[in-house]
Amino acid sequence: MRFSFVVSSGLGYKIDDLFHNESSFDEFVKALQIIKAHGFEGIELNLSFSDQRKLSRIKETVDDSGLELAAVGTGLVYARERFSFTDKDASNRSKALTIVKNLIGFASGEHAVIIIGLVRGSPSQRNASTDRYLRENLKECDRIANENNVRIALEAINRYETSLLNTATEVAQVIDEEQLTATGLLLDTFHMNIEEQSISDSIRSNARRIVHFHISDSDRWHPGHGHLEIAALLRILEDTGYNGWVSAEILPKPENLQAVSKTAEFLRTSQLMER
Repeated sequence: MRFSFVVSSGLGYKIDDLFHNESSFDEFVKALQIIKAHGFEGIELNLSFSDQRKLSRIKETVDDSGLELAAVGTGLVYARERFSFTDKDASNRSKALTIVKNLIGFASGEHAVIIIGLVRGSPSQRNASTDRYLRENLKECDRIANENNVRIALEAINRYETSLLNTATEVAQVIDEEQLTATGLLLDTFHMNIEEQSISDSIRSNARRIVHFHISDSDRWHPGHGHLEIAALLRILEDTGYNGWVSAEILPKPENLQAVSKTAEFLRTSQLMER
């Protein structure tokens, strides 16, 4: 397993601020330096745009940092831009798909996985229309991912954030029914703590499908702050033969730097990550 840290906002900057002025980009560079200094090998970026000039500059900055791009998240396409795969408006569904398609190309160039999380949308109720829209867009993303030789990580997200695909079983069912050959499963300890009857059993039973993994404690703080046995869960994951990325998706608490340092300290103390 290799460890990365999710960079969305915090650590002194926000992704959408990066191109407003050079000082914002300087803070982004510092954030990468901090993550690298604490022993992480990669980062995960959550992006909501597909402007090639911006993506090129991000690529150059990540390359210069000595970190690898582990994954590209797409949740901000919905959270910030309000475009989703299940919007009632066909033009908004199309806009979401266009951004994600471009990000698939970007992820492919960096040998990263592309995450399909909240870009699915958060309709108040699941119905025939939302299911159809979601499956159509997932099939199209899978097709583009195959063309670009990149893996899609479809995330199981808890019921309080979306009514669509809350459990590992539900995600696996869609992958099988739609024959999504480029798409695998993203499991997240925070979401699993809410939705799965047994986190360890879900990891074992879905081992062949897992293409990416998120960790945080039960309160979304750094491992060791809540009640989850993160180290034991990661050893179970490792025992299944998983050798991909484990990304720490941590709230910037008690403050940004400590979120990074406390996570790294936990992983080293648990003998899961080398200094």
